[in-house]
Amino acid sequence: MIKINNTPLESPDYVVTDIGEVQVAKKRIAEEGNIYGANGKYIIHDEGYESSERDIKISVSDFDKVNYLEKIFKNFENVIEFDYLKNSKFFADLVHINYAKNGLHRWVVSIKLIFYPFRYSLDSGLTTLVRSGTINNIGNVFSEPVIEIEGNGEISLTIGSQTMVLKLDTKARIDCRHLKQNIYDKNNNVKNSIRVRGAFFEIQPGLNGVTTSGNVTNIKIHGNWRWRMWSI
Repeated sequence: MIKINNTPLESPDYVVTDIGEVQVAKKRIAEEGNIYGANGKYIIHDEGYESSERDIKISVSDFDKVNYLEKIFKNFENVIEFDYLKNSKFFADLVHINYAKNGLHRWVVSIKLIFYPFRYSLDSGLTTLVRSGTINNIGNVFSEPVIEIEGNGEISLTIGSQTMVLKLDTKARIDCRHLKQNIYDKNNNVKNSIRVRGAFFEIQPGLNGVTTSGNVTNIKIHGNWRWRMWSI
C-alpha cells in the first residue's frame, strides 16, 4: 500500500509494482578539480544534499481510478508514505504522469517524481519545555525545526551551539525549514523583524541543550527528525 497526500491507495485497485531505484542522500559537490602531481581529485561539498529522480509504477484496476490517482498529486511537496516503512514519510515534486493499457482489465501508471533527500519521521517530534532542558535529535542528519516560543520583551533562545535573539510580543513561531525560513508573529503574520540576530536553527543529531534568557514562559520544538537512509 502507498499513501499520497494522506490518501491511501490500496490493493487490489492500486498495486505498487516498482518504487524505482533508492538513493542515499548525497552531499552536493560545490567544487571539484585536480591538483598537479596529486593522485585523484579534490572535492569540496557545500552544506546541501542532492534530490533524486525516481519512477514509481502502479497497476490500476480501471481508467476512472487512473483519473482519481492523477488528481491526488500536487505539483510540489507531495507527502509519500510506503507501508513497508512504518512511521516514515517522504516529500517529492511531481515531474509527470504517464499511463498505458495493461492487458484486458488493468492500466499501468508511471509517475516520475523528484524526491527530497531525506526520510522523515511521520511524527513531528514535538518537545515542550518551560524555559530550558534538552532535545534529542533521533535522526542521523541535522534537522530544520519549527519552534513556537512564548514570552515578552527581548529574549534569547539557545539550542546546542546556536543562539537566536528575538523581541517577543506574547509569542512567535520560528520556521527553520530551508526555503521556508521566516518568523511569524502572534497573529501568524510574517514578521522577520522579530529576529534581532542569530541564524535559523539546525539541530544536530543526538542530545542538545536548550537554554533561554529573558521572559520566556513556554517553548514547543517540532524537530522534524530525518534520516539519510530510506530504512532504519
